Amino acid sequence: MKIKQLISRIMLLGAGSLTLAACNDFLDELPDNRTELDTPDKINRLLVSAYPSRSFTRMCEIASDNCDDMGANNPNTSLLLEHNSYWMDMNEAENDSNKNTWQAYYSAIAAANTALEAIEKQGTPKELLPAKAEALLCRAYSHFCLTMLYCLPYHPEKSGEYLGVPYMEAPETTLNPVYHRDNLKEVYEKIDRDIEEALPLVSDANYAVPKYHFNRSAAYAFATRFNLYYLKWEKVVEYASEVLGSAPSTVMRDWAAVKQLAWDGSVRTLDYISVGHSFNLLMIPMVTGNGSLFNAWSNSGARFTHNYRVAKRETYRAKRPMGGPWDRWKDNCIEKVYQHPPFIWQDNDVNKIYMPKWPNQWEVTDPVTGVGIGRSTMVAFTTNETVLSRAEAYVHLKEYDKAVADLNAWIGSFYLVGQNGIESLTRERIAEVYGDPSSDRYIAEYTALEPTSRKPLHPHGFTVEAGEQEHLIQTTLFCRRIETIADGLRWGDIKRYGIVIDRFDDSAYNDDNTTGFTVAATLGEKDLRRALQLPQEVITAGLEANPRNENRPDHPFCQ
Repeated sequence: MKIKQLISRIMLLGAGSLTLAACNDFLDELPDNRTELDTPDKINRLLVSAYPSRSFTRMCEIASDNCDDMGANNPNTSLLLEHNSYWMDMNEAENDSNKNTWQAYYSAIAAANTALEAIEKQGTPKELLPAKAEALLCRAYSHFCLTMLYCLPYHPEKSGEYLGVPYMEAPETTLNPVYHRDNLKEVYEKIDRDIEEALPLVSDANYAVPKYHFNRSAAYAFATRFNLYYLKWEKVVEYASEVLGSAPSTVMRDWAAVKQLAWDGSVRTLDYISVGHSFNLLMIPMVTGNGSLFNAWSNSGARFTHNYRVAKRETYRAKRPMGGPWDRWKDNCIEKVYQHPPFIWQDNDVNKIYMPKWPNQWEVTDPVTGVGIGRSTMVAFTTNETVLSRAEAYVHLKEYDKAVADLNAWIGSFYLVGQNGIESLTRERIAEVYGDPSSDRYIAEYTALEPTSRKPLHPHGFTVEAGEQEHLIQTTLFCRRIETIADGLRWGDIKRYGIVIDRFDDSAYNDDNTTGFTVAATLGEKDLRRALQLPQEVITAGLEANPRNENRPDHPFCQ
């Protein structure tokens, strides 16, 4: 098969259709001996391209309540970030643009589908079953990420009426195909089908460096996250247990060891993505500016960021269920609370607080001018997130002691338990923190005037009972929020639990007396903007746009 023929087979769209992806670029770089997918080696090498080169992280993180607006006069911003933060249509041309993100996921899906077709044409021999598993998981993962961005949260009864995304199950063979959006129920069923078919076939022996592929632990961690969103609590427990083993506390991230490294952002972010750590399950290299955006040693994107106000009232510095000093600052709070304190930077235009997660792996393409491409590596799945997913599932199953045990496994990774008033959790302590207003440990419910980490819950498609179950869910959501800052996953929790977002303007914020923050905009629990809008190019080409409250007040999500 000639290279042009291969391009025509795996390209998703022509210029006049949806512009889901243009695969020419990545295919033009393939050596000639890979144009014929007739050997296991060629198929396995093609699967490197089945992982997305962009991520949902930026759009989901900026849209969430993890970021405040430092004010219109802050110069460290862009239209893309502004529109993202205020849940507007995002059509600006940037590296991490809406269009590029959409294209990256569908390009990855195209590579996965091409590999699956090649495997089928060879009769699906036993030696290619691990490659089939990887392709199925890659296809499911990219579609799932697209639903996180462009779809409403799953609902067992209503999802058949919610727009999904086009679920691509074969390489494209025509120049201008016509696509439609499956409903969300159909998309989730297809993701579930692909995962379930893949799991028994996964083999770590198929990879030289398993952490850059859907190895067995990464596959089960993905199945855990998906089933959490799918509201399949028993499956969450089953699949997470495959990852965590019998002693979860022994496989959590070792933040204490990171603290012993040089106090340098580059050193610590590179350690964060190390394949040598058992708690890192899947790494995905990508083209992104997240290495400068989500750290505290760059002014990039500093207008919309995780800052002092958010940290003091809702995250790192906030009153927390496991105790310890709060509200104060670095020497008498942060340093005494965390196994590894977050990085902090504050000056006139920058106020950022982040853990070292995203390395800035800048690639210079022109040595003379210094022009280059922003690159980084995403840690897509970890044991820490997986144990918190299982804890949440245990709460829904009312296995509260097991939930508390999982929460404590995570807490030991992140906090200095046993020091400065920080304690492991018990059911009695959680009841006091969320149920006893007379206690000095009590965390009051959030209001816009007095923000806290305890946001009112409006769960979508499931229920949370008042009392102990709600208290444990609040605890779990707090831990999940702390764990996943700069990962984009808080957005998923916000959608699943119908959490209202107030976008605070902190241009006049005074940290000493916690004043000067005002609500600039609010995203309500029934706001259809919880499904971000598709790229304009895709809509113009004919794919149905996501509805908005003003034109669909009768939408089932709003009822």
